[in-house]
Amino acid sequence: MKTAELLTQRLELVYRWYEGMISPDTGLFEYLYLPQDDTFIRKKSPIREIASVWDAAMLGDFLNRNELRPLVEKSLRHYDDYLVERDGYVILDPHRLEEPSSISHSAFMILALLHAPPPKETRRARQIAALADGILRQQRPNGSYKVYFHDLPDQGEELYAGEAMLSLLETYRQLKDSRYLQSVERGFFYYDAQYFRRDHVAEDMLVFFANWQSQLCRLLFEYTQSAGIKQDVADYLCRMHDQIIERGFYENVERHPAQQVSVEVACALEGLNDAYAFDTHAFIRTSDGTSNDERTKRYHQCICTGLAYLLRLQCTHDETERERGGFGLTLGDRAQRIDITGHAAGAFMKSVENGIECGLPTP
Repeated sequence: MKTAELLTQRLELVYRWYEGMISPDTGLFEYLYLPQDDTFIRKKSPIREIASVWDAAMLGDFLNRNELRPLVEKSLRHYDDYLVERDGYVILDPHRLEEPSSISHSAFMILALLHAPPPKETRRARQIAALADGILRQQRPNGSYKVYFHDLPDQGEELYAGEAMLSLLETYRQLKDSRYLQSVERGFFYYDAQYFRRDHVAEDMLVFFANWQSQLCRLLFEYTQSAGIKQDVADYLCRMHDQIIERGFYENVERHPAQQVSVEVACALEGLNDAYAFDTHAFIRTSDGTSNDERTKRYHQCICTGLAYLLRLQCTHDETERERGGFGLTLGDRAQRIDITGHAAGAFMKSVENGIECGLPTP
């Protein structure tokens, strides 16, 4: 069986799994499912809940399925009620969130709105622009983004800045407002030169940082008009993933699968697929003496290693009705978190789009 065919079959299982993760009480996604007890654990996690709406919409588009559209629309109506105007822009209300409002909340709301089924365009476009303008207000003169819309120190910057820049580029794609592209160009230079190069990314956060930075870099490469920025973006992307590989991440996945944490592998694989797509582009020149062919082969091998792990991890049998299609926390822990399944599905979709072919065992 071709890898793309196998991955698409597994994505169909993920879609059905999402249908089982809808709460009968709220009609919204549940966050955590415990197969051993066949129970949901209700945990309020607005960032992950909104991100999962975006994940489900993206998967529905990929598979050309629409059974989850009512859930997507209901979720957006639910979070519409969280939107509040502040000084000419819009954020999500911290009182409704029950946590400080951040650029990550705004970013995933933008992404969910952009990828939901065709909306009442005028109203939705206004919401997207107002949320994006709020993120723009958070950018400092040095290019970095203040995380919270409150007087709080930055936290989670490794993730939230990349998510915010990705949402700005997706907004630029639709609205063609150059302010969003220019903001990301400034942010890119900061998070490369002042953040990544200066070793501000903790080792245990590198795969998460690289995932979101890679997703935005792929769009920045496409939209920027500067040949210099294109080359800098490509070089930055490769440096991040080369560092992950050199630290033995994929080697450990292959040799010690029982010790791996699924969310780390899924996020690493999402980002590496974006790097692989870059590395096959003729524009890229390497600065370390490694040929494009050598690097591409190395990335391809690592992607196959990650896919083998995730395919093994995914539940393909019926221990419980809801478990099938989801991904456990580890090979030994069957608990299923909705954000982990979203990252794994993203890795599968990107691998199909990249035409990855691996010598995987047939089910």
